[in-house]
Amino acid sequence: MNKLLANILIISFFCCAQVVGQEIDFGSYSSSYSVTLSDLSPSSDLDFGTVIQNEGVNTLTINDAKILSIEGVRYLDVIVDVTADSYLLKDGNPTCSSDPSCRIAFTIQSAYANKGQNNIGQAIIMNVIGQTASAQFPVKYRGNAPPGPPPTPVYVGYNPALFNETAYVYVYGSINVGNVDVGSYEGDITITVSYD
Repeated sequence: MNKLLANILIISFFCCAQVVGQEIDFGSYSSSYSVTLSDLSPSSDLDFGTVIQNEGVNTLTINDAKILSIEGVRYLDVIVDVTADSYLLKDGNPTCSSDPSCRIAFTIQSAYANKGQNNIGQAIIMNVIGQTASAQFPVKYRGNAPPGPPPTPVYVGYNPALFNETAYVYVYGSINVGNVDVGSYEGDITITVSYD
C-alpha cells in the first residue's frame, strides 16, 4: 500500500511539473531598425498623357513606371503593399466616384528589384489582389541561401545603418477610358513598407 501511495505521489509530481525555458522574440527587435521609402523622381507622377473619349485600355508598362527606393537592413524581409484607388476621378473630385461620366477605371501593377541595382530587367512582378499589389522579400536578394541569422539586438554603439541596402519598387498600371468628360483625372496610390 505504501508503495502504491509513493507511486501516485511521484506520478502526481511529474504530471504537474512545469517546464521552464527561455524564449527570444526576434521580431520584436525589428522596430529598432528604420526603413525608408523614397521617391526617385518626385516631380513626376504616373502620366497616361491626353486621353481620348472611348479610347479603351491605355497601359503604362514597367518601362514607364514610377520608381521608389526602399532602404533598410539588408538581411531583413520587408512587406510591401501598393494600394490604388479603383478609379481616377475628374479633377480628383470625390463626387465623381459614382458617376461613370467623370471616372476612369484604373488597374494597379507593381514589381520590385532587390539585387542592389535599379534595373527593371531584374524586377519581380508583385501579386495583385483587387487594387493591392503585395510582396514580401529581403531588402537584399540572397538567392537560394537560407535567411541570415536573427537580427542583432540594438546595443550601445551598434549602428544598423551599416547593414543597409536598397531595393526598388516599380509602380505602373492601366486605365480603361470610356465615355467620359474631357479633363484631368487623378487618383491616389498608397505604399506601405514594414519589416516582417
